[in-house]
Amino acid sequence: MKKIVAALASAMLVSTVFAQTAATDAGKAQLKANNEKAEAQASADKKKAEAQRDAAKAQASANEDKASAQADANKEAAKVAQATTPEQASDARGDAAKAQAKADKKKHAAQSKADKKKQDAAKDANVAQAKADKEKVEAQNDANKSAADAKVDAAKK
Repeated sequence: MKKIVAALASAMLVSTVFAQTAATDAGKAQLKANNEKAEAQASADKKKAEAQRDAAKAQASANEDKASAQADANKEAAKVAQATTPEQASDARGDAAKAQAKADKKKHAAQSKADKKKQDAAKDANVAQAKADKEKVEAQNDANKSAADAKVDAAKK
C-alpha cells in the first residue's frame, strides 16, 4: 500500500513539475509576444511621427511659396500708386492683375502639393499602424499557440 501511495505521490509531483514548466513556457511566450507587440507599435509610432514631420515641412514650404508669390503680386500692385499718367496707371493695373493671377495660381499649386504630401503622410501612417497591428496579432497568436502546446505537453506527461 505504501508503494502505491508513494508511486501516486511521485506521479503527482512529476505532473505538477510539468504543469509548472508549461506555465513557465507560456509566460515566456507571452513576454516575448508583449515585447514584439511593443516593438511593432514603437516602429509604427516612429513612422507616423516621420510622416507628420514630412507633412508639416510640406505645409511650411507651401506657406513660404504662397507668401513669396503674394509679395510679388503686391509689388506690381504698388506700381499703380506710383504711376504718374493714366496710361502708366492702366499698364500697372494690368500688370498687377496678371501678377495677382500668377500668384493665385502659384499659391494654389503650392497648397495642392502640400495637401498631397499630407495625404501621403496619412496613408503612410495608416499603413505603418496596420502593419504594427498585424504583427501584434501574430505575436499574440504565437504566444497563445506556445501556451496551448505547453499545456498539451504537460497533459501528456
